[in-house]
Amino acid sequence: MYICRVEVIRNIILILFVAFSIKPYNTHAETISDSLILQRVLAYKQSVSEELKGIHTNVYIRYYFKTNKRNITLMAIPSMYEISRGRREYAGETYSNIYIKDNSISEATRQLNIGTIPHHRNAMTTLLKYLMPNIYNVTILDNQILSPFNSNNVKLYKYDITSLTDNRYEIVFRPKLHNTQMISGSAVIDKFTGRVIRIQFNGEYDMVKFHINVLMGKQGIYSLLPKTCDIDAVFHFVGNKIQASYHSVYDNPVTLSDTIVNSHDLKLMNEIRPDTLPRIFKDIYLKYDSIYNRTDTIVKIKENKRWDKVLWNVLGDHIINRTKGNFGSNDQGAFRISPILNPLELSYSGRKGITYKLKINGSYNFSLNKNISLYLNSGYSFKQHQLYFRMPIRFTYNKTRNGYAEFEIGNGNRITNSSIVEQIKNETLDSINWDNMNLDYFKDFYFKFKANYDLSDKWSIQPGVVYHKRSAVDKSGFAQANRPTKYYSFAPSLQIQFRPYGWNGPIFTTDYERGIKNVLNSSMEYERFEFDASWKKQFHSLRAISLRVGSGFYTSKSQNSYFLDYTNFREENIPGGWNDDWTGEFQLLNSNWYNASEYYIRTNTTYESPLMLLSRIPYVGRFMEIERIYINTLFVEHLHPYVEYGYGFTNRFFSMGIFLATRNADFEGFGCRFGFELFRDW
Repeated sequence: MYICRVEVIRNIILILFVAFSIKPYNTHAETISDSLILQRVLAYKQSVSEELKGIHTNVYIRYYFKTNKRNITLMAIPSMYEISRGRREYAGETYSNIYIKDNSISEATRQLNIGTIPHHRNAMTTLLKYLMPNIYNVTILDNQILSPFNSNNVKLYKYDITSLTDNRYEIVFRPKLHNTQMISGSAVIDKFTGRVIRIQFNGEYDMVKFHINVLMGKQGIYSLLPKTCDIDAVFHFVGNKIQASYHSVYDNPVTLSDTIVNSHDLKLMNEIRPDTLPRIFKDIYLKYDSIYNRTDTIVKIKENKRWDKVLWNVLGDHIINRTKGNFGSNDQGAFRISPILNPLELSYSGRKGITYKLKINGSYNFSLNKNISLYLNSGYSFKQHQLYFRMPIRFTYNKTRNGYAEFEIGNGNRITNSSIVEQIKNETLDSINWDNMNLDYFKDFYFKFKANYDLSDKWSIQPGVVYHKRSAVDKSGFAQANRPTKYYSFAPSLQIQFRPYGWNGPIFTTDYERGIKNVLNSSMEYERFEFDASWKKQFHSLRAISLRVGSGFYTSKSQNSYFLDYTNFREENIPGGWNDDWTGEFQLLNSNWYNASEYYIRTNTTYESPLMLLSRIPYVGRFMEIERIYINTLFVEHLHPYVEYGYGFTNRFFSMGIFLATRNADFEGFGCRFGFELFRDW
């Protein structure tokens, strides 16, 4: 009995000893709660005292592409033309000097370029921006993908936090809603500072499924940037399946001479490569033209037939794909041409039907503060059988103050002028059947000249002059009435812009235009004022609201002939994409109303968010990128008011808007707008 009691007492003492020995650990665990660990991660960027004003660093990148499935549609995808035929595997390496500012690459000079892709071209370039994820920003990748480690996005994710060691924690994150702007993955965290040591995440965006593994820098400002980044991605589109992988290493110690630009020197790459080249790369290099038998460059792939080279490399590449390049001794000039024959350049609206677009732009830099640029934007409306274009040529002489002079030519929308037609009818015989003639419509050709200068961050001034030649579409009626078929106008103009909070706040604009007779055959006088206020407020998590209020009116006009033609209230004759002109434009308004009233008052409101209506529907929400709600109001003569209500969305394939209109509180109509958004970021 005595022995049993001693045994019991000994066990009690042992239990108490163990309990007291682990009490400090339990107390410490309670103070380091999951929420505190997460708060340290969210606040880490602010804890870094240094500011990332700009750093130069060297980056090494190697890539590998494997084509599992492909068909002819692969040729039409930007940057994929070179791998759309021929071999199934490609590999390569680059070494570049980059300038990083605000956690993004603002300048890059490629110094070495070794690879098996023909002509040393790039492929699947959309993945390059994935190589520097900004994990502490609202968006990780170039205004895409909502980061789980930004305080504004915490409510969008679920977190599981576990302890790995005494000073390491793991955070597993997953989205509450399955959306293309969200990711899932895990990160290893320093317990005491909240610094992300390593992060890996999965996602799907723009037809690319990706897995990214990032090892972050260790100290100071470099801890906000990746040290290494690995990407494994799969691209699916209409039966095509391309497997891609990238490996990048930042902050390499070897800095090459500035004179080395886009060199294909294999020997030099072997000397500065930061790690061992994987066996699969060696096999591909050896398989394609025995790369290791040469020390200067990769042997260009020999073409078997001359016609094949001309057809595929010249005609195919420039007609189906975007064409871009540089010129000048130091690449001061650059140009870019949209695909000539590409169905992805089509858009649709109820009024214009199908419109095919072509864009050409180019620039040449004379110095850091001076350049000249040209931009041609054209579109053909199959429903209206009309080609629209505008081409501004701008010389910038002071980039700091946005000082430039610009000359623009183009053709505007077909404009109506019933006053001229009424005069013809009243002055001629009734024997002519005017109703069978299309006398109301005039073609418009114009040129503009304007000069802009920012007096400060708050004030800008822009004097100019505009000249119009308007020609009757149906000339027969004018000929019978012995009236001119062409009408000219010449008008000096002045625009003053006020930004009370700089470029990040509302913008107030005043436009004045005065028509003068007898200048370059001008035959009409008028005076017009317009006032406009616009503001786009960007909220967190890719949400934004756009507001616009405007008004315009004529104080005088010629009695015999005049055209009501406003600067800020007109129909956009070349439809753009989701980000070009859907905000602030009336989608269903008949084009005649733009030129039918001596005054107008308009308001436009748009709210957009990546997580709104369709994004919350299972499966469908996975493909939604941004959704919008529109409310547009207009007051002109006989419309009090005209209101449009709309809902739109964009995804990896297309953008679409559905609109309903009321006129004087009565139902006016219903319509939609559609545009291809495929590969807009490629």
